[in-house]
Amino acid sequence: MITTANYILTAHVGGEKYRFEYAEASIMWEALEQFWHEDYPEVLIDKGGGLFPIDVIAMDDGKAIRKYEFMFNGVAFDHFFDKGWSESSTEPGQRYTLDQFAKDIERKPEDKPDVKQLTAMMDRWAGFCYNHPPYEEVILWMVGGSKQHYLYQHFCSKFSHLCDVCHDDTMGAWMKFYRYLDSQWAERLMQYVYCEWKKTSND
Repeated sequence: MITTANYILTAHVGGEKYRFEYAEASIMWEALEQFWHEDYPEVLIDKGGGLFPIDVIAMDDGKAIRKYEFMFNGVAFDHFFDKGWSESSTEPGQRYTLDQFAKDIERKPEDKPDVKQLTAMMDRWAGFCYNHPPYEEVILWMVGGSKQHYLYQHFCSKFSHLCDVCHDDTMGAWMKFYRYLDSQWAERLMQYVYCEWKKTSND
């Protein structure tokens, strides 16, 4: 097959192979960002694959000249391309560097990714989205337990609006709410999900 693309990305999800071409990407990282913002949400987000292998092939005059192998991880992609801070860092809000991102998504033939750990993280987030307490309770915890905090009313109003936008699909609302938050408050929400929520959840 003849192609004029600068990069070709193939994703292996649920036993299927998906192919995407990026003619405008001048570097490999631009192809990954375009995949994350355009093709992943349009084609793959509902395929049940939160963690899957992807290959990015650099092309020159229709010929493959280099292949990059990665393990797609939605959390890492979101934090690098959208949030700008590292979810795995021990320092809250630490800038997510390109080197760290590359290491986090690296896939080596001789290595097996810690799928169990990443799956547990994804399962916990999905479990929270499906079986969360009232959003007012979560937001109250986020802002420090004061309904007088100006952000309590602001966040509650925002979440209520997102529920309307998502036609009362609260799972979708939590996804959108997370992406709406800046790095400080997104981290605060994650602290609730991964530390506080499990204390009372039966899941």
